[in-house]
Amino acid sequence: MHVGMFIKCKIDMAHGGIPRQTINVCAGLLVALSLTALAGGAQAQDLDGVAVITAPDDPGRAAPGAMNFAAPVRPSLNSFAPVGMPPSAERMPIAALPVVVELFTSQGCSSCPPADAMIARLSERRDILPLSFHVDYWDYLGWTDSFAQPEFTDRQEGYARASGERALYTPQLIIDGRDTAVAPGPAQLMSLIEGHRIAPAMLSVQRESTDDGEVIEMSPLSELGAPMAILLVRFAPQREIQVTSGENRGRTITYANVVLGLDELARWNGEQPLRLTVRPDEANGEDFPPDTRHALLVQQELGDASLPGPILAAVPLD
Repeated sequence: MHVGMFIKCKIDMAHGGIPRQTINVCAGLLVALSLTALAGGAQAQDLDGVAVITAPDDPGRAAPGAMNFAAPVRPSLNSFAPVGMPPSAERMPIAALPVVVELFTSQGCSSCPPADAMIARLSERRDILPLSFHVDYWDYLGWTDSFAQPEFTDRQEGYARASGERALYTPQLIIDGRDTAVAPGPAQLMSLIEGHRIAPAMLSVQRESTDDGEVIEMSPLSELGAPMAILLVRFAPQREIQVTSGENRGRTITYANVVLGLDELARWNGEQPLRLTVRPDEANGEDFPPDTRHALLVQQELGDASLPGPILAAVPLD
């Protein structure tokens, strides 16, 4: 189990059972988003009982050569939930867990600022946890993204592999690790978010603040069907960047919930209750600014490659 240099994480699990292998924290799906108009060429169809959607003919931004693997043998899924996943149990009594909205963006992408602005508006809501993951594959255009990390590009690529896509696009929004849509406007995006907000929970989550830290207890409400990674995400609530070169030259862009780090704290098989004690105030140190915020993500892993799947719970820690 990897707990990181600045994290104190004590794990107690009834009857044991936490696997010790590490996770490849990567991800991304792959359908281009333009927040102003619906891109043409997307076709929905039915494949083995699961709705699928192919990439648009004219995506807003597509990274050249960002992913170097063979084309998929079937169209990409617009849902990362495993086929045949057992149905969710009744809604858990705690209704405060937010819906996670991941945005893959770049300071060097001219079509990203509208999506960045949408994330900034979502960050004002307590029932939504928007997270801005900055990718590095647009840096060659003349402006190096100061927030980009190769690990975030890997995360988007992991989502792409999970869905069978062969290219990366920005901006891209993924809701709860499951769903995306081609060029959603605010109304369509909020409809997707609302669908996840009212969906039955698969985990019971309780949190208690103690002198030792934040105690998080999780129990499965049904058979979960896949191993899970417990991830600690660190993010800056707001940053303003003046871009002086590249496609966004001359623009001042405000970014919200900028992800600074994503680390695995533990793996969980979901068969017995899990208890973690985390001290987020020890996570900053010299590597993270004093206004850094923290949240736990409980995310399923798909297949032998441990690709990112549905996010079953998100717990803000501060």
